[in-house]
Amino acid sequence: MEKLDGGNTLLHKGKVYARSVSAPSEAKWFAMVKKHHAWKVTEPDVYLYGEDIYGVHSIAYDPVPEDRTFYAFAICDATGAFAPFSEVETYAQRRNIPMVPVLFRGTFSSVEELRAFIDNAHGQSSVLGGEREGVVIRLACGFSTSDFKHSVCKSVRTGHVRCDEHWSRKWQPCSISTKPTKI
Repeated sequence: MEKLDGGNTLLHKGKVYARSVSAPSEAKWFAMVKKHHAWKVTEPDVYLYGEDIYGVHSIAYDPVPEDRTFYAFAICDATGAFAPFSEVETYAQRRNIPMVPVLFRGTFSSVEELRAFIDNAHGQSSVLGGEREGVVIRLACGFSTSDFKHSVCKSVRTGHVRCDEHWSRKWQPCSISTKPTKI
């Protein structure tokens, strides 16, 4: 998957959370995900994680429709089990929630092949336009929270963060396209 440059966001029971369920977020950069997607995730045992790019962090992507500022990447249930990736895709598709761009499906035959893929992916532009932050590799099957460190790998390209100040201090919204969403 492409690692998008945004905020790790949780949708649960119709609310938006910044990473955890301690308290719903009221931050203004969650406006679009609240408007377009949070209300679609109402089941008490579904925790939908995604990347919210509405608030520009380090990368300003090409303009996107306002309903495409959130990209799902994982579902966790109440027991802490992560769903197989195919179930995440099915869930998101049924609710018209965008998914993170998938860059590869399959199996790497060696660590060298994995490293070559990551190096190549870091050198390419983002699927959303602009620079690519990095890549995330995860097992296609489901796994428990305790197995997370053995099931997911994140790689961010060298030199990704280029500022000393946190993005939220001078936050700005991403560029919104006036073109209708293509489904």
